[in-house]
Formats: sequence, C-alpha cells, structure tokens
Amino acid sequence: VAPTVSGLAVTVFGGTGYVGSAVCERLIKKGHTVTAVSRRGQNPKPDNAELSQVNWVVGDATDPKTVDSALRSADAAVHAIGLLFDVDSGLTGLNKIVSGSGSLPGEDSTYDNITRKTAFNVINAIEKKQNFLSKNLSKKKFPFAFVSAAEAGWPEVAFGETVDGLAPEWLNKYLIAKRVVEAKLNVSK
Repeated sequence: VAPTVSGLAVTVFGGTGYVGSAVCERLIKKGHTVTAVSRRGQNPKPDNAELSQVNWVVGDATDPKTVDSALRSADAAVHAIGLLFDVDSGLTGLNKIVSGSGSLPGEDSTYDNITRKTAFNVINAIEKKQNFLSKNLSKKKFPFAFVSAAEAGWPEVAFGETVDGLAPEWLNKYLIAKRVVEAKLNVSK
C-alpha cells in the first residue's frame, strides 16, 4: 500500500462538474484543503458535507492570470474542466442534461478553448511555479492530474485508427484537444 500524503492545498479547475466535484469530495475526505475554480464558483451540492468544506472561487481558466492566481498558494492541481458537446458540435443543448454542473457552453466554448487552452494555462502556470521553486526553495515536483478520456489513446490500440475514422467530426475535435494536452504533459518539465 502506497503511503498517502495529507494536508496539501489542492486547486481543482472545474470543481463544479461531475468529475470535478467527485475529485473535490475525495480530496476533502483525504484531509486536503481544496479550492475549486469554475465559472460559477458555487457549490453544486450545498447539502454535501465534504463539498461544504471547499473554497469555491469564480474564475475563468481560459485567462492565464486567473490560473496563475489560483495556483499561487497551491501544492497540487487537478484539471477537471470538461465539455462533452462544444459549440461546433450542434449538440450543445444536451450539455444541460449530461453535464454534472448542468451548464451550457458559452459562444467561445470550443474543445480547443475549454480543453487545450485551459489545460495549457494550468501547465504553464505550474511550470513557472516549478521553475521558481527549483531555483529558490525546493526541487520538489508539483503534482498535477489532468482528467482525460481513455478514448484519447485510440490510435495506439488495435483498430484505433478505424474507430477514429468512424467517429463524428465533433468527437474527433474532442479527442484532438485531449491528445494535444497529453502530448504537452509528456514533454512538460
């Protein structure tokens, strides 16, 4: 059994969504202090004991300054910002049903903006913070989790290219955005 680390200050981007709120709950149960950044900045389940302990912050992760600020006192971060149907999919109304937060995308809510841009902003902010820490205080790595779909690995599995070829255009855009972030993470410091 791996030892657990408790008492970290963790910033969760997209904490009001289905996955993000579950991540926040789990982190609180493990003894961490959690700040959740989202467009609404409100607890999605006010009667939930764990989520009531989260610091809910309004913020737009497409803005690098917002991300830098949110990570200033963090020890770790999670990117759980999700968008199932972007504005180009023609299916945005379904987000109200399938979204954990019940949100509808704004007019700039493309997979590229919501997935790639927000994740790159978090990665870049962490790299800046990591560079500062390694030069001045510590060589310790900054833990970061990016929530991604298993399907993003389709090209590497049997018949993956066939599945990619059969997927609708909107799903391919979703997967491309996830894969670009995963590629950046693979070369990130």
